[in-house]
Amino acid sequence: MPANQVMALFADRALSFSLSKDVTFAEFADRLDRLGEWHTGMPTAVYLKFGAARQTVRVLQSGI
Repeated sequence: MPANQVMALFADRALSFSLSKDVTFAEFADRLDRLGEWHTGMPTAVYLKFGAARQTVRVLQSGI
């Protein structure tokens, strides 16, 4: 089964990376937090493509 694909849009660039199928939400949030340290703050948008569903889901960052 293909891995889950993520695209995170930051103010200075977009980054794409893969996530394993068993990643937790806490691990995902931690990875976004670490990426935010290297870029201009937290992402303004995050797009997820799940390997099994083959459907893109859009999640907006709400300042949390």
